[in-house]
Amino acid sequence: MKVKRLKRAAHILTFYRYNFHFLPPFSVLLDGTFCQAALQSKINLREQMPKYLAQSMEMVVTKCILNELQQLGKPLHGALVICEQFRIAFCPHKPMRTASECIAHLARRSREEGNSKHIVGTQDDQLMEKLRKVGGVPIMSIRFNTILLEKPSEESKKMAEEKPSKELERVKELKDEAFASGENRRKRKARGPNPLSCKKKKKKSGEGKKGRKRGESARGIWTEESEGKGKSDGVTESSGRDNPTK
Repeated sequence: MKVKRLKRAAHILTFYRYNFHFLPPFSVLLDGTFCQAALQSKINLREQMPKYLAQSMEMVVTKCILNELQQLGKPLHGALVICEQFRIAFCPHKPMRTASECIAHLARRSREEGNSKHIVGTQDDQLMEKLRKVGGVPIMSIRFNTILLEKPSEESKKMAEEKPSKELERVKELKDEAFASGENRRKRKARGPNPLSCKKKKKKSGEGKKGRKRGESARGIWTEESEGKGKSDGVTESSGRDNPTK
């Protein structure tokens, strides 16, 4: 494979990755026309497809695609044999539709969040035109005996340009919803003040009453009282000596 072709494929996949969230492992949805072209061009899809995409991937078909190949019979028997080797992806169609209708429907569904996204491989020109108008779907075909990813359609480019503005609008809506829900919440009851904050302020030393001097301690006061008592006791004793008992 030429390096230029591989770089081109990587560039296209990067576009779909960042704008439409196409992430490996890729799901490659193939129809009967693509498998028939691979058979005629002698392309081994199991070998060449992973090399071309350079990412983990899986090739899939749907019940509608297999049913159409079975109805077409012998001319497309080789394509049917190839398609039967791949995993059958989910499609909701009952009764079954044509392959192109089935693929177009899955492509439209893939634009919705949560649904499977597929790279579509087809040689059907009408289906390709439908997918280009849907937008956001990588289209693959076989040209000049090689697998090629088609460059993004105009609709895909337009969707990629509009996406940032839509995301900003969505962010604004979410903010408005959050603000509205905040207003409707029940208000908390006002609590009383913190009891610790209600305590009276402690007076600093030096404020209010002046502290006693070092010499004027309780001991000093007690000494004065004791001295007074001592004096009175002394008077009593002296009076006792002056008036001895008869």
